[in-house]
Amino acid sequence: MKKKLGLVFVLLVVFAVLVSPVYARGAAEREELTIGVVIPYEIGWFAAFHEGFKLVAEQENVRLVWQYHEYRPDEETRAIENLIAMGVDAINVTSATPESAEYSARLANQAGIPIQLTESGIAPGAGKPFADIDFDWYEIYQKLARELRAAESGDLRILWLQGFLGSPPVMLGIQGFTDAIARIDGMSLATDPQDGQYATEPSLNITKGMVQGGLEFNVAMGASQEITEGIIQGLKEEGVNLDDVVVITVNGGPTDIVNLRNGDIDYAMSLSPGLHGMICAQNLINKMTDRPFQERAYSPIVWTTRDDWEEKLIPWDVNEDWMPLVQEFVTTGNYRPELRP
Repeated sequence: MKKKLGLVFVLLVVFAVLVSPVYARGAAEREELTIGVVIPYEIGWFAAFHEGFKLVAEQENVRLVWQYHEYRPDEETRAIENLIAMGVDAINVTSATPESAEYSARLANQAGIPIQLTESGIAPGAGKPFADIDFDWYEIYQKLARELRAAESGDLRILWLQGFLGSPPVMLGIQGFTDAIARIDGMSLATDPQDGQYATEPSLNITKGMVQGGLEFNVAMGASQEITEGIIQGLKEEGVNLDDVVVITVNGGPTDIVNLRNGDIDYAMSLSPGLHGMICAQNLINKMTDRPFQERAYSPIVWTTRDDWEEKLIPWDVNEDWMPLVQEFVTTGNYRPELRP
């Protein structure tokens, strides 16, 4: 009996010796993982996305290579080609257009490099990402219309400043909102959605021009914190009492928080690019390391008001304390607010 036990012990030791290098090699391979990330630029929304993505990559010992396209499809193609030439292990791309997204996916597919699509939508074609992680822009604006109608009485005439007209999130958002208000009584657009370019100065000028031109509206809606800041400044400069206009922002970023504290924003649809960046990074890394991942998922959105935003709003400046929530989301696709730090 003792001889048998001794033999078993020896076999276990030999097995451990043989298996240990395998685990070591696996860890070494993960340390050497290089991911290429393509985004429009690194300001505002995408600065927060960058930080969230980088946070997870650092936790996972993954090297990142960043490329930028300024919402130009030709620059996106150049960025993808650069990453392929560098021999990255995987790619995450936020595309300029649905068509450029399909072409980027096609190039990566041909090179045998896994590619994940974020915040883009994708046109029909041969190019296929292994995952599409986005915000549900159509549902965001459907939900906004429903929440606004439930919160405010009377006829609502809406001045709406969007981001870059023609970009995928903007197109989906416009479709979602116009579809919603077509079915809701007492809500209408005061004019066509305006191109605020995700920036304060053009949004300020548009708002001032609308007021000076006599446009009648009692709701002003900005598709980013920069746009909403321009709306608020424009209304104030034109002498419009903010008590007479319901101000809504679709972001919940740092500038929005200042305006919420000052009482200049009534409602905020909270979307965190920082948390979104963490989710995108973790999902891609999980795919590359044989862990559970989502092939299709929408990052969390939360409707907040002046009364509850401090409790519900998802901040842009996330940290490692959000990792349990991120891991749960990537594993199950579910947002569990009780896991918030």
